[in-house]
Amino acid sequence: MQSYPMQLDSNHNEQMLCTNDRSLNCHIKPDDYEVFIAMDKEDIHLPFVELHNEVTTSCWNLTFISMDKHKELLLDSYKEDGIHPDNTLAENILKKHVAPLRPNITEIHEIPAHCGDIKTRQNELTSRLSNALAKLKQYKQRKDANWSLDYSLLDVKDDFSVKDAKLPRHVEENIKGIVDSAQEYIGKLEEQLQELNCADQQIERSSEKTLKDIDETYQALVDDVCREINLKRHLLRMETEVYKNEGLAPLKACRQEVNAQIQSTHHLIHLIETMLSHPHTFTRDRLGKIVAASSNMGRIPAVPLLEELPYVTFSRPTKCTRDELLAKFSELGCVLRMGPAQLSDIEERPASLFVKWFIADPDYAAEEQTFIVQKAPGEVLDPASNAFETVYEGSESSCFIRDLPVNEPVTLRVGIQVTDTAWSVHRISKTTIPAYSWVIDNKNYMITNSGKIAAKITDQINTLLSDGPQFNTDHIIEFKFLEASQDGNDSEGVALVFDPEGCEDTLKRPGALLITPHGKIFIDGEEKLMKLPKMRFGTRIAFTAERKDKDTLRINIECADKAVTYDWTVQTPLHFAIRFTEYNKWNILVK
Repeated sequence: MQSYPMQLDSNHNEQMLCTNDRSLNCHIKPDDYEVFIAMDKEDIHLPFVELHNEVTTSCWNLTFISMDKHKELLLDSYKEDGIHPDNTLAENILKKHVAPLRPNITEIHEIPAHCGDIKTRQNELTSRLSNALAKLKQYKQRKDANWSLDYSLLDVKDDFSVKDAKLPRHVEENIKGIVDSAQEYIGKLEEQLQELNCADQQIERSSEKTLKDIDETYQALVDDVCREINLKRHLLRMETEVYKNEGLAPLKACRQEVNAQIQSTHHLIHLIETMLSHPHTFTRDRLGKIVAASSNMGRIPAVPLLEELPYVTFSRPTKCTRDELLAKFSELGCVLRMGPAQLSDIEERPASLFVKWFIADPDYAAEEQTFIVQKAPGEVLDPASNAFETVYEGSESSCFIRDLPVNEPVTLRVGIQVTDTAWSVHRISKTTIPAYSWVIDNKNYMITNSGKIAAKITDQINTLLSDGPQFNTDHIIEFKFLEASQDGNDSEGVALVFDPEGCEDTLKRPGALLITPHGKIFIDGEEKLMKLPKMRFGTRIAFTAERKDKDTLRINIECADKAVTYDWTVQTPLHFAIRFTEYNKWNILVK
């Protein structure tokens, strides 16, 4: 609709009607303008009937009150659009209770058709379980059978006529020997029964523990997965509510505007009809307001196109994504009959244990494996305990576990560094052998820390020996220099010695292995070509020994990043010793 400015004569209020003015200023049509001028020329001033005036005034006020209400509705719509958000309402919508999703499983043993591998595995396990149960039943029937021996040949009837008869001496001794052997045999069999009971308990308890772990682990997994799924569902539902309300808000504002315009126009029609029915009730001023109000009839609010409005949809996970996710679940966890590596021997050493292991599962024997040995103080049966700490990691099949308290139990286990593996059976052991120690009656050295630390306290060269022969085959010993002089000479050093000669022993003789402060190596008094790093503060020298044959001991010596190996013809056990001169310059820890 086109709009034009309207100018009144000087006898009336003069003002310009501007576009987009929602006050009494408004747009008028040419026809409305002509009616207004005609009434002005005839100077129409009609009297008001009081009752009719009251009614029409009420209608008139209602018309313009409705326009103001329209503005208020628009402001409300602006608030809903986010200018003044109603947080309480939003929170109520988003917090609307929705029951969490629960798994809908009718039969736990039903396997979907596409899970062929799982079906095959289940059939295999069912067959193996049936065979195992059949064997158990068979052995139980044997156990219940009457196990007996035929002693009929040994039945002896009382014959008092020969009651004074005696067995020949050699026969009696032979029979008594058989009884002693039988009792010893029974004792061994009973020991076997005890071992069988322990074996039964190990299988029963480990199986029950595994069943419990499986249930707890997968229950926690189901809880976590359901929690994540419900959280994702909740967020998607929230997002849907946001899109819905964001899309409806402008439509609601538009609807309110349209309804307000309809209501205002109805009132305008009613006023005009009243004017037509009672022309004597209106003044020029009211006619101007009617004409001005009619200008709003040309404004049609724009309704958004459907293409511009939200069409909320849900993008489901693809079948590929779903299958990948389900495949991941099928790969989670496994049950192992036993750990692939098992501890074999645990031997006591001074304040340490010498541990050996082997690969029990042939599937892991083809390739070199990285083994992990862990210890925990005390008797620990729970594989998930946090008390375990790693003490060895490498490819060897044995190691020393050092710095252990004497006569205190420790739990050991070994595993392989691969995924989906299990630890070995826990072994509880302890060492009863005290730690390496020095003799305490040498006045040239001060011995501290339970005999493990020796400090030189005189300027006289002197040899300090261990408190007896303590180093043997398959042992390890380490010397750590807490203090070291830089002026040492080749008559000093650290040694292993057989049949020591006391505190004056030079250690450069047959039956002795000496390492000097400058790293020179003497075996049986002869210097070797190889040299170790010079002794200084923090230097560590470690000896390990293994028997090559009955006469030869293979000695490995490690210092810093260097290692040497020698075959030494010597008997064991050996003493260890140090020989130094300078006062307050040498302080050595042995362990």
